[in-house]
Amino acid sequence: MSSRPLSSSPVPSSSAPSPAFPPPLIALVALMALILGTMLVAAPPRAHAAPFRVLVYSGTTGAAHASAPAGIEAILELGAENGFDVEATSSSAVFNDVDLARFQAVVFNNTESAPGRGDLLDADERAALRSYIRAGGGWVGLHAAAATERDWDWYEGLAGAVLDRHTPVRTGRINVLDHAHPSTRGLPDLWERTGEWYDWRTDPAPGVHTLARVTVRDDITGLDEGVDHPWSWCQNYDGGRSWFTAGGHTASAFREEGFLTHLLGGIEWAAGAKSGDCSATRTGSFRRTTLAADGVADPVDLAVAPDRRVFFAERTGKVKVIDQQSMRVSTAVDFGYTQKDVDRAGGLVGLALDPGFAWNSRLYVLHSDKAGDGLVLSRFTASGKTVDPASERRLLTLPGGTDEADSPVSASLAFGGEGVLHVATSGTADLSVADAPNDLRGKILRITPQHDGTYTVPEGNLFAPGTAGTRPEIYATGLRNPYRITADPRSGALLVSEQGPEGTVGHLRITEAGVADRPSCTDDTAARHRGPALDCTAASTDGPPGSAAAVVGGPPRTPVTGGPLSGAVYAHDPAGSDRTAFPAYFEGKWLAYDPVGSRFTTLSFQRADQTFSDDRSASVEAGALQSVDGVFTDMEWHRPTAARFGPDGSLYVVDGGTGSGTDKAGGDEGAGVHRIDYAGDRRLPEAAITTDRDNGSAPLTVTFDGSGPHGRVPVTYAWDFDGDGSTDSTAANPSHTYRDEGRFTARLTVTGPGGETALAGQDVAVGNTRPLVTLRQPPDGGVFTSGDTLAFTVGVTDEEGGRAGPVDCSRVVVRSPLGTAAPLRPVARPPGCRGELVTHAGDHQGRGPDVPYTLTAEYTDRGTPALTGSASLTLRTAFREAEHFTSTGGPHGGAVAAGRANASGGRTLAEIEDGDWVAFDPVRLGNVDSVMVGATACGIGGRIDFRAGSPTGRLLGSVSVAGTGARGAIVSPTTAIEDPGSGVRLYVVFTNPRWSSEGSDLFTVDWLHFHGPGTGQGSLVHR
Repeated sequence: MSSRPLSSSPVPSSSAPSPAFPPPLIALVALMALILGTMLVAAPPRAHAAPFRVLVYSGTTGAAHASAPAGIEAILELGAENGFDVEATSSSAVFNDVDLARFQAVVFNNTESAPGRGDLLDADERAALRSYIRAGGGWVGLHAAAATERDWDWYEGLAGAVLDRHTPVRTGRINVLDHAHPSTRGLPDLWERTGEWYDWRTDPAPGVHTLARVTVRDDITGLDEGVDHPWSWCQNYDGGRSWFTAGGHTASAFREEGFLTHLLGGIEWAAGAKSGDCSATRTGSFRRTTLAADGVADPVDLAVAPDRRVFFAERTGKVKVIDQQSMRVSTAVDFGYTQKDVDRAGGLVGLALDPGFAWNSRLYVLHSDKAGDGLVLSRFTASGKTVDPASERRLLTLPGGTDEADSPVSASLAFGGEGVLHVATSGTADLSVADAPNDLRGKILRITPQHDGTYTVPEGNLFAPGTAGTRPEIYATGLRNPYRITADPRSGALLVSEQGPEGTVGHLRITEAGVADRPSCTDDTAARHRGPALDCTAASTDGPPGSAAAVVGGPPRTPVTGGPLSGAVYAHDPAGSDRTAFPAYFEGKWLAYDPVGSRFTTLSFQRADQTFSDDRSASVEAGALQSVDGVFTDMEWHRPTAARFGPDGSLYVVDGGTGSGTDKAGGDEGAGVHRIDYAGDRRLPEAAITTDRDNGSAPLTVTFDGSGPHGRVPVTYAWDFDGDGSTDSTAANPSHTYRDEGRFTARLTVTGPGGETALAGQDVAVGNTRPLVTLRQPPDGGVFTSGDTLAFTVGVTDEEGGRAGPVDCSRVVVRSPLGTAAPLRPVARPPGCRGELVTHAGDHQGRGPDVPYTLTAEYTDRGTPALTGSASLTLRTAFREAEHFTSTGGPHGGAVAAGRANASGGRTLAEIEDGDWVAFDPVRLGNVDSVMVGATACGIGGRIDFRAGSPTGRLLGSVSVAGTGARGAIVSPTTAIEDPGSGVRLYVVFTNPRWSSEGSDLFTVDWLHFHGPGTGQGSLVHR
């Protein structure tokens, strides 16, 4: 390596009208520069000043990479054709503050510092590169640049990843995810490439924005990141910009139009010449703001008005509206459903705003008909924060319920183009009903609401109006449970996520009237059907359940594990002024969410038909599912049930919470309505309020805390305690005394250094104290068997209503998925109510015999303002899956839940070693005499101890499992178990001092079964 410093004097540029040297000579000069490493190679003179200058550095500690000369030549030509200067060198002497200051981007062109051959840059040169980036410089890495300076953590962060190993050269495909960034804009969805395929030492995906990734299913083995294997990415890093591509292994790549487009866009972005978002998929790029939480009970749907008012529906019958300016949550209308109404017909299940809501204020709801078992599609008119019940216009009545008693009624509304309203209805396991041409269950309907409250049927539905034996409203049929539907605002395609046969979940994209799945139908149905002929065979598939079920007008059903639901499709508005709107990366992507897995994903679709030269790669059609990617992975969710984009480009989400009704205001713990804003690389302020009290008699003094997790970011605070729009305090932790009675919303505005703001609200009730509710029995953690009758007692203390005398039990609501409570009877001393709950016989909702059941009691007082108090407890079935533990630990890390095809529930406790334990909480062992353990004696064996409170706590019982080493050897020893007299955290401890790390594990444990004299009779419950 030459020690001669690089001249800092101006160097001729690369963009003269025509090259002074023919291309072969340029390539020869570039190659000489690589070999000699002692000179700077510049392109010929320019006629005018370039907008930016790029340094191409091709140094290595060994032999030059074979494609490096081609890379130099290509970048020189790109500069000449696109008006920027290029200088090339293989000497590291350029890495000094003076020389680097002349460049807007530095390209590491297949650089490499092989292990054991020294560093490419010395300490001073490394410091210069770091200073250059921190001053706002740009860096571009090509292929082997990821195999450079592997001992330098800062450089690994700059590159995004370090090479671990590579595969042999072969052909594969790149899945292009970002069609908005200048380096990937214009590339095909699936981009065929030939070259080495890199495996990374550490997965770069969480810290960078992935532009494109490897389609690993193209028989490319040896890659560790699974289906999410980044190939090209970008990031804002340590004050500068970094762009990397794993392409460029072969010299031929630098002659391909697609790769040159990719490279040019990366250079222009890194140099700051073209804009492009590089944070869209990076962990931590989004901020969640809670808009409503206290008292939110079983929320199911929402819609956002053009003025950003948020309407959301609760299954129990309330439509609420959130004013994002005041952060006030109001009840717009209340249908007043009882739990029996909800169980019978579903309650309030769907909500949508008219496309002309800005001027007609109309909203549509799907809700239970109190006079029958069905659902009603009604239109109402809103005014501010209220909805006038007298404005109701009933458009359509739908049949209620399904043939599955435990299945919740579901339905969904989605407006498409030209004012067309789609209505999805609950289906049935009986496909003959789901496909019946005159039955509205298991269908998607398509109608056009009219001004007078009626509707017409648009052209293009499944059956022509007037066809005998059919309903013309039907658009798609053969569905089972389309809980949520979405209309793509760009393409008009209808997107559906629904539970299919045998519990599979399918993503469907419907572009014309048709049949989902292979319907069970009659020849008469097929004759009346318009469009492609129906396959009137029994519902079946040739592959995994749901994998081959075609959708007329769209791609095959896509099976996805869990329970994903259809969210929104993003339509990016480049003229939008909201700085927190989702970036263009999400344009056209379909957002899905999973209430079971508590996660969000984005689904991308193939934009055009494609074929490939490699005969191992099948052709793909437009509309096919291209990719599924996680999003918001750093956020915790309970049970997301709806997600829609607002006019501001932010995402609004309903989280159903735990469904336990355990929050202080009688809502569901963790339930709420949230707004997700895009922050990118900015640190947006956050607003959150805690108080020492939020209710009580006047005068009421409340201490507020709004300090929040701001770290070192300087923020200011503005408090409006009474909602009059004026600032009452600028302290972080103020106090305020409310002297007038009523309900107030205290609003906090937090402003960051860039002028961005965050809002939070807190309701305060003055003149009333929230009633105290307790569940005296059954005991928290109690054990029962399906079919038992459970006695319960609810205690109520109502300070303003008086402590003496019986409680008005009509104001007590008991909620549970176990069954339906009988009428409650008052208890005078202490005041409360008593009742019984007959549990369902058998499994609940097909979830298996072991699920936690939450019993909740709520009481709403008669005070002004009225307040609700609640309490809850958890009950468990006598049969427990061992893998459903609360926690695990021990000297060897604890047990793990492993999949086993022959295990109960499909999973079992495995990797059990001496001293490991699992814990269950809460557990109450009253009226439990013994416990049976289902284990597999496949290891050396050992002892299982049941202990109270800790792994070394009081011994309640013990069993031994003899080791046989045989995988199929199932044993079920039983031990008597003591009742410690109160609820405990029950520890199950596994021991065998003979265990060693060189030997086998102890055994596996599949289940626990608690037995008692009252099992099946209800006497396991303390009375």
